[in-house]
Amino acid sequence: MSTIFENLSGELIYDIFLYFQYYEIWNLFSDLNSRFTAMINNMSFMPVYLGFNGMSIALTEFYYRHLSQPNVFNSLISLCVSDKFGFDNGLWLSSHLSTFINLRHLSLIDIKRSTFELILNSLSPMNSLNIFSVDFSESDRAHYTFFGVPEGVYYERIFRLFPSLHVGHLLLKRYMHNTIDSQFVLPSNKPFLPIQTSLSNLKSLTIECSIYFLSHLIEHLPQLEQLNYKHTDLWLPQEHPLRNDNNL
Repeated sequence: MSTIFENLSGELIYDIFLYFQYYEIWNLFSDLNSRFTAMINNMSFMPVYLGFNGMSIALTEFYYRHLSQPNVFNSLISLCVSDKFGFDNGLWLSSHLSTFINLRHLSLIDIKRSTFELILNSLSPMNSLNIFSVDFSESDRAHYTFFGVPEGVYYERIFRLFPSLHVGHLLLKRYMHNTIDSQFVLPSNKPFLPIQTSLSNLKSLTIECSIYFLSHLIEHLPQLEQLNYKHTDLWLPQEHPLRNDNNL
């Protein structure tokens, strides 16, 4: 006795959908019949990857248009956005992220600093977000836009915006330069900006930092169960009081 695809249960069809990108599901099944149209319009959203694998302008515009629909942005739970191929996906995200009220996982790749700040500035605290990732590819120059930014600058803002964070993958590379950004003022007695907000739910953290900032994190976040650490050298501006401290 044979079983045709259309007779499969909704649960099995959703499991099959996980092997596709969302735009593929939309193109293949949204107009197939009323059952599939309803399933796609009402399904709990699978991950969306925006800006990957040479994504075309037409496909990018499809996501921009489709993710702005209420039935979609209310149910989106996982979003990964990259500017690796030169699209301003991060800029688009800064205008729309606050609408994704049920988002649980957000990953940002190769987002330059000006856009990253727009994204952070666009938000009020998001209690739904459990996983937040920031990373840069080896070939991308976006991390150079973070030059002169001392350690700890963005962690306090991230922790305040995502109070329910469970997993943080925060590889914020700091491009070393001989002048520090004038908008940031380091404390005279510390080589980094300390974190004030405690996250009791944060259990796993991946970070790239100096041993001094790492010690501060361990002291500030004693509940961490998993810590992945990549060492970077300490860097201070020329005029900082601790610059010539032999104990550092």
